[in-house]
Amino acid sequence: MKTKKIDINYKPLYAHVAINEVGSISSIQTYDAVRVVYDADYTLTPLVLQPTCNIVDRDGVLPDYLVNASITNMKHYEIVDGTKTLIDTGNSGYEITQTGSDKGRIKIKKNSSPLHPVTIEFYAEYLDTRTGQILVFRASHLIKCINATEASPMLTIDSASTVLYDPLSDIDKQVITASLAVGETDVTSQVDRRKFFWYIKRTDGLLTLAGGDDLDIDVVNVEDNVLTVNRKLMGSQQAFVCKATYSADSTPASSPSSGDAAVSTTIVRRIPGYDYDISNLPGRIAPNIVMVYPKAIVTGKDGTGRWVNWTSELFATWYKGNAQIGIGEQPALKASDVTSGILGVDVKDLGGYKILTDGDGNILTSDGKIILTK
Repeated sequence: MKTKKIDINYKPLYAHVAINEVGSISSIQTYDAVRVVYDADYTLTPLVLQPTCNIVDRDGVLPDYLVNASITNMKHYEIVDGTKTLIDTGNSGYEITQTGSDKGRIKIKKNSSPLHPVTIEFYAEYLDTRTGQILVFRASHLIKCINATEASPMLTIDSASTVLYDPLSDIDKQVITASLAVGETDVTSQVDRRKFFWYIKRTDGLLTLAGGDDLDIDVVNVEDNVLTVNRKLMGSQQAFVCKATYSADSTPASSPSSGDAAVSTTIVRRIPGYDYDISNLPGRIAPNIVMVYPKAIVTGKDGTGRWVNWTSELFATWYKGNAQIGIGEQPALKASDVTSGILGVDVKDLGGYKILTDGDGNILTSDGKIILTK
């Protein structure tokens, strides 16, 4: 007997982490130096931060879920004035949850200083049980203390921290709108007092202005507090970051600093689970039939019925045994190929669009336009 080992080529897991405030206590404090009063006072009611570690398996082997309970090598750091310090169990100013679905949750039980903001940095690892690879979760959260008389701008966008985009059912364009508020006052309309900035988070982690590169083909338009993106052209995923500057009595800063408000959203391309089968092929074929035209049909596993126009995102390959004999939704096949062997079809995800390059990595164009491929 001859044997051959066949491994499964899994797509890498997409790992996303976000740190969110739990409860009504904000990570922005105010301090009244005259009355010596903090609002909120973390020594009385701690600030609670929850890192949420999620995975998305594009192969559909693992469910999309929160994996906090399974993370390992977890660490929290406190960064003040550029000095980074590991938060250990002996630090009375913090309390960290070590197990369960809330693993990584940290309670901040001490106040910060107006001139010395605190950044909490979270680090953890997760084992991909399919491949044995280690995924790293890393995120940070700023705790800021300002004088009671200072404005405290709060920036929000109408896009979740993680957005799953299904190219077969969702619209391609997404309009993301940012809003800025100080206390209970929306200052978005005060165009002479605030300024918005939109960034793309590159693969190396750096932030650059959205639309500032000719390769930002997924950026449709950047206009003040509105970013429009074409999710069909973003590839497998893309992260966008919005920042804002504000001044109550003068012109806002022309560029944001590390202490200014910021919020992000990550869009992930993901086609949900699907099944496929062969139709338009009778059980028996007359001897005089030369060609047959079988058709691949695709249905959603969630009972959504047959999918139409799926060929823009999925690709069908037809086989006689192990030999490829056709491609596409409905190929023309020789009747002899169908009747003399076992006909099979395989439907796979083409993936997101990619920019076509030559062997030297140079971008290929046609009439000055970038060529895309799948």
